[in-house]
Amino acid sequence: MSIDDTTQLIQLILNSVLMLLACAFVLGGLLLRRSVIENRLQITNIEYFQILDRFEQSNRLAMLQKQLRHLQQRVKTANNGILVMYYALTLFVASTLLLSIRTVISAEWLITSSMAVFVAGVGVLLFSVAIVLLDLHQSDRPFWQEMRDILSTDLPKKRRVKKIRVARSIRRVAVR
Repeated sequence: MSIDDTTQLIQLILNSVLMLLACAFVLGGLLLRRSVIENRLQITNIEYFQILDRFEQSNRLAMLQKQLRHLQQRVKTANNGILVMYYALTLFVASTLLLSIRTVISAEWLITSSMAVFVAGVGVLLFSVAIVLLDLHQSDRPFWQEMRDILSTDLPKKRRVKKIRVARSIRRVAVR
């Protein structure tokens, strides 16, 4: 193997490793985002069952049901984005493996197949980012609508403060 071939091989391996790191960082962010959504889902679920236990049939109950369905859909979309990101990560590891094998075995087809796997990994990574962007786009508007609904409820001020205290105590329990 010549010096040019070795240099080219090292550059290809570095490209694959760089994409592995980028994929790992994005995956970490996606996992953190999913855990935040799951925590919100748990808090909303607890609040829903508290209202259900009081046998209150109000607008708040219907709004919480809608919010629960929305959060469940967001968790499902987040899981899909994470799964696709794992596929991209697998493709980048496979590309690096093929290039590493190329250092041991002198076969030109390993470089070609490694590049094909690398390009497929970039495509899958792009698809995962598209899933996340779609989720962000869909979740932005309902979140602000949800905030307007909560602020526009006709609850007395004392009761509203009590619910906020309950939500804060639930958050403290969920965080621990």
